[in-house]
Amino acid sequence: MKLILWKLSKYLLIFVIVFVVFVLGYLFFAWLLSYFTTHPKKVSCANKKTVYASSNGVHMDLIMHRDLIDADFLAQLNNIEGREYIAIGWGDKGFYLYTPSWAELKVSTALIAGFLPSETIMHVTHYQSVDAKWKTIELCDSQLKEMKKFIADSFKKDAVNRIQILEGAGFSENDFFYQAHGNYTCLYTCNIWVNQALKKAQVRTALWSPFDKGIMRHL
Repeated sequence: MKLILWKLSKYLLIFVIVFVVFVLGYLFFAWLLSYFTTHPKKVSCANKKTVYASSNGVHMDLIMHRDLIDADFLAQLNNIEGREYIAIGWGDKGFYLYTPSWAELKVSTALIAGFLPSETIMHVTHYQSVDAKWKTIELCDSQLKEMKKFIADSFKKDAVNRIQILEGAGFSENDFFYQAHGNYTCLYTCNIWVNQALKKAQVRTALWSPFDKGIMRHL
């Protein structure tokens, strides 16, 4: 019995050491790589379009005026009269639905989201006007086209190629959730999704950053 307990203790100690080393290494590389910047090709045009990036401290969103969104895609969203700006984010289903801020974070949610490939959803929020805290991004038409394609491709479609809403899952009357493609892990977070969208649009951003601050500092 003592031998079994000793072996269990040994394996538990090894697991704890490996886990701690992984977490510390993850945080170190998240910090380090967020300071390295991408080097996108230079895109020039006379009339640039303005889009925005925002963060609530947990999730990042990309935001654009409804006039910039393709009409067929816009028609599939639950539009709200008087709300001119639409924010879109991608992320872990459990994190999005049950962790709107760090105060609501549960250990079980964090572990599942971080270490198991989990189901994802799209979060769409409608705003009346621009918030002063949003980061401004100026894009040429070709850049905007790539960003919109990346965003649209993240929505899971049904048999008739329409996006799929999660009924009754929003936090308020001005936000909605939709089915999404992909799996969430600590190596591909909601913020990395935004970072990928910026890369696709040839916008200077972090080389890699799972956290919002590592991306927001470049904008």
